[in-house]
Amino acid sequence: MPEAASAAPGGLRLTCRPGKSGNTLTFPYTLENQGTVDIYAMHALPSFDPETGEASAKEFAAIVIGGESDAIVGRFAAPLPTDRRVAIPVLPLAQFLPAGSRLEGELQVPLPLAETTPYYADLTLRQYEMIDIAGIIFTIGYWRADAVGLAAREADFAPGLFVVITRNTLGSALRISQRFPTTGLQLFRRKDAFTRLLP
Repeated sequence: MPEAASAAPGGLRLTCRPGKSGNTLTFPYTLENQGTVDIYAMHALPSFDPETGEASAKEFAAIVIGGESDAIVGRFAAPLPTDRRVAIPVLPLAQFLPAGSRLEGELQVPLPLAETTPYYADLTLRQYEMIDIAGIIFTIGYWRADAVGLAAREADFAPGLFVVITRNTLGSALRISQRFPTTGLQLFRRKDAFTRLLP
Protein backbone atom coordinates (compact mmCIF):
# COMPACT_ATOMS: atom_id res chain seq x y z
CA MET A 1 0.00 0.00 0.00
CA PRO A 2 1.45 3.42 -0.92
CA GLU A 3 2.16 6.26 1.48
CA ALA A 4 -0.71 8.70 1.86
CA ALA A 5 -1.47 11.83 3.84
CA SER A 6 -4.65 13.42 5.11
CA ALA A 7 -5.51 16.57 7.02
CA ALA A 8 -8.10 17.42 9.66
CA PRO A 9 -9.67 20.78 10.46
CA GLY A 10 -7.35 22.75 12.71
CA GLY A 11 -4.14 21.85 10.90
CA LEU A 12 -3.48 18.26 11.99
CA ARG A 13 -1.81 16.16 9.27
CA LEU A 14 -1.48 12.36 9.23
CA THR A 15 0.97 10.53 6.98
CA CYS A 16 1.12 6.73 6.90
CA ARG A 17 2.89 4.09 4.81
CA PRO A 18 1.40 0.66 5.57
CA GLY A 19 3.42 -2.46 5.01
CA LYS A 20 3.72 -6.11 5.94
CA SER A 21 6.40 -7.93 7.89
CA GLY A 22 5.90 -11.69 7.97
CA ASN A 23 2.41 -12.29 9.36
CA THR A 24 2.03 -8.73 10.68
CA LEU A 25 0.55 -5.63 9.06
CA THR A 26 2.60 -2.56 9.98
CA PHE A 27 1.42 1.05 10.03
CA PRO A 28 4.29 3.50 10.62
CA TYR A 29 2.86 7.00 10.74
CA THR A 30 3.62 10.64 11.42
CA LEU A 31 1.31 13.21 12.98
CA GLU A 32 2.11 16.87 12.37
CA ASN A 33 0.33 19.59 14.30
CA GLN A 34 0.41 22.43 11.79
CA GLY A 35 -2.32 24.34 13.62
CA THR A 36 -2.29 26.80 16.51
CA VAL A 37 -3.90 24.58 19.19
CA ASP A 38 -2.00 21.92 21.15
CA ILE A 39 -3.45 18.42 20.98
CA TYR A 40 -3.24 15.11 22.81
CA ALA A 41 -2.86 12.31 20.26
CA MET A 42 -3.94 8.78 21.22
CA HIS A 43 -0.71 6.84 21.22
CA ALA A 44 -0.95 3.57 23.20
CA LEU A 45 -3.57 1.19 24.57
CA PRO A 46 -3.56 0.58 28.33
CA SER A 47 -3.30 -3.02 29.45
CA PHE A 48 -3.77 -4.67 32.84
CA ASP A 49 -2.42 -8.06 33.87
CA PRO A 50 -5.22 -9.79 35.83
CA GLU A 51 -2.74 -12.02 37.64
CA THR A 52 -0.28 -9.38 38.84
CA GLY A 53 -2.50 -6.30 38.68
CA GLU A 54 0.27 -4.46 36.85
CA ALA A 55 -0.60 -1.88 34.21
CA SER A 56 1.36 -1.26 31.02
CA ALA A 57 1.10 0.64 27.75
CA LYS A 58 0.92 -1.30 24.48
CA GLU A 59 2.47 1.13 22.00
CA PHE A 60 2.05 -1.13 18.95
CA ALA A 61 -1.46 -2.45 19.68
CA ALA A 62 -4.49 -1.42 17.63
CA ILE A 63 -8.27 -1.43 17.70
CA VAL A 64 -9.89 -3.23 14.74
CA ILE A 65 -13.56 -2.76 13.81
CA GLY A 66 -15.37 -3.96 10.69
CA GLY A 67 -17.32 -1.44 8.62
CA GLU A 68 -19.55 -1.75 5.56
CA SER A 69 -16.77 -2.99 3.30
CA ASP A 70 -13.63 -1.79 5.08
CA ALA A 71 -11.84 -2.45 8.36
CA ILE A 72 -11.16 0.48 10.69
CA VAL A 73 -7.72 0.04 12.26
CA GLY A 74 -5.96 2.35 14.69
CA ARG A 75 -5.99 4.00 18.09
CA PHE A 76 -9.20 5.80 18.91
CA ALA A 77 -12.10 5.82 21.37
CA ALA A 78 -13.70 2.41 20.81
CA PRO A 79 -17.51 2.06 20.88
CA LEU A 80 -18.93 1.19 24.28
CA PRO A 81 -20.53 -2.26 24.57
CA THR A 82 -24.32 -2.34 24.43
CA ASP A 83 -24.67 -5.67 26.26
CA ARG A 84 -23.28 -4.38 29.58
CA ARG A 85 -22.72 -1.22 31.58
CA VAL A 86 -19.23 0.30 31.53
CA ALA A 87 -18.37 2.34 34.61
CA ILE A 88 -15.12 3.77 33.20
CA PRO A 89 -14.41 3.81 29.45
CA VAL A 90 -11.09 2.29 28.35
CA LEU A 91 -9.43 5.06 26.34
CA PRO A 92 -5.98 5.13 24.73
CA LEU A 93 -3.18 6.95 26.51
CA ALA A 94 -2.20 10.15 24.75
CA GLN A 95 1.00 11.88 23.78
CA PHE A 96 1.15 15.66 24.03
CA LEU A 97 1.63 17.26 20.61
CA PRO A 98 2.17 21.03 20.85
CA ALA A 99 1.32 23.31 17.94
CA GLY A 100 4.13 23.24 15.38
CA SER A 101 5.48 19.83 16.42
CA ARG A 102 5.28 16.27 15.13
CA LEU A 103 5.37 12.75 16.48
CA GLU A 104 5.99 9.34 15.00
CA GLY A 105 4.37 6.05 15.90
CA GLU A 106 3.67 2.60 14.57
CA LEU A 107 0.85 0.08 14.83
CA GLN A 108 1.39 -3.64 14.35
CA VAL A 109 -1.59 -5.88 13.63
CA PRO A 110 -1.07 -9.66 13.48
CA LEU A 111 -2.73 -11.64 10.73
CA PRO A 112 -5.34 -12.96 10.35
CA LEU A 113 -7.01 -9.57 10.76
CA ALA A 114 -9.72 -9.88 13.42
CA GLU A 115 -12.07 -7.46 15.16
CA THR A 116 -10.89 -6.42 18.61
CA THR A 117 -11.35 -3.64 21.17
CA PRO A 118 -10.40 -3.35 24.87
CA TYR A 119 -13.95 -4.34 25.88
CA TYR A 120 -14.05 -7.81 24.30
CA ALA A 121 -11.89 -10.89 24.76
CA ASP A 122 -10.83 -12.92 21.74
CA LEU A 123 -13.25 -15.60 20.59
CA THR A 124 -12.78 -19.14 19.36
CA LEU A 125 -12.42 -19.58 15.62
CA ARG A 126 -16.01 -20.78 15.16
CA GLN A 127 -17.33 -17.53 16.63
CA TYR A 128 -16.02 -15.46 13.71
CA GLU A 129 -17.12 -15.20 10.12
CA MET A 130 -14.54 -14.46 7.45
CA ILE A 131 -15.42 -11.61 5.08
CA ASP A 132 -13.57 -9.93 2.22
CA ILE A 133 -12.74 -6.26 2.75
CA ALA A 134 -12.04 -3.60 0.14
CA GLY A 135 -9.87 -1.34 2.25
CA ILE A 136 -8.36 -0.37 5.59
CA ILE A 137 -9.26 2.94 7.20
CA PHE A 138 -6.25 3.84 9.32
CA THR A 139 -7.44 6.06 12.18
CA ILE A 140 -5.81 8.01 15.02
CA GLY A 141 -7.91 9.69 17.71
CA TYR A 142 -7.02 12.89 19.52
CA TRP A 143 -8.28 15.62 21.83
CA ARG A 144 -7.77 19.34 21.33
CA ALA A 145 -6.13 20.89 24.39
CA ASP A 146 -8.84 23.56 24.43
CA ALA A 147 -11.65 20.98 24.87
CA VAL A 148 -14.01 22.03 27.67
CA GLY A 149 -12.75 20.88 31.06
CA LEU A 150 -9.72 19.03 29.71
CA ALA A 151 -7.31 17.70 32.31
CA ALA A 152 -4.28 15.56 31.44
CA ARG A 153 -2.38 13.51 34.00
CA GLU A 154 0.78 11.58 33.22
CA ALA A 155 0.21 7.84 33.62
CA ASP A 156 2.18 6.38 36.55
CA PHE A 157 3.03 3.27 34.53
CA ALA A 158 3.83 5.02 31.24
CA PRO A 159 6.09 8.09 31.52
CA GLY A 160 5.45 10.60 28.76
CA LEU A 161 1.91 9.37 28.12
CA PHE A 162 -1.21 11.00 29.54
CA VAL A 163 -4.63 10.00 30.78
CA VAL A 164 -6.98 12.61 29.32
CA ILE A 165 -10.33 13.59 30.83
CA THR A 166 -12.71 16.28 29.57
CA ARG A 167 -16.24 17.29 30.51
CA ASN A 168 -17.36 14.80 27.84
CA THR A 169 -14.30 12.64 27.22
CA LEU A 170 -15.86 10.35 24.63
CA GLY A 171 -17.82 13.10 22.90
CA SER A 172 -14.85 15.46 22.61
CA ALA A 173 -12.55 12.81 21.09
CA LEU A 174 -11.83 13.55 17.42
CA ARG A 175 -10.36 11.33 14.68
CA ILE A 176 -8.16 11.70 11.63
CA SER A 177 -8.19 8.89 9.05
CA GLN A 178 -6.76 7.65 5.77
CA ARG A 179 -8.20 4.90 3.59
CA PHE A 180 -5.98 2.36 1.86
CA PRO A 181 -7.58 0.09 -0.79
CA THR A 182 -6.72 -3.60 -0.42
CA THR A 183 -7.09 -6.74 -2.49
CA GLY A 184 -7.23 -10.29 -1.17
CA LEU A 185 -7.44 -9.23 2.47
CA GLN A 186 -10.04 -10.75 4.77
CA LEU A 187 -11.41 -9.81 8.16
CA PHE A 188 -12.50 -12.18 10.90
CA ARG A 189 -15.80 -10.53 11.88
CA ARG A 190 -17.21 -11.35 15.30
CA LYS A 191 -20.63 -12.99 15.57
CA ASP A 192 -21.32 -11.93 19.18
CA ALA A 193 -22.79 -8.64 20.47
CA PHE A 194 -19.70 -6.68 19.34
CA THR A 195 -20.38 -2.93 19.03
CA ARG A 196 -19.25 -1.27 15.79
CA LEU A 197 -20.88 2.18 15.87
CA LEU A 198 -18.13 4.71 16.59
CA PRO A 199 -18.95 7.47 19.09
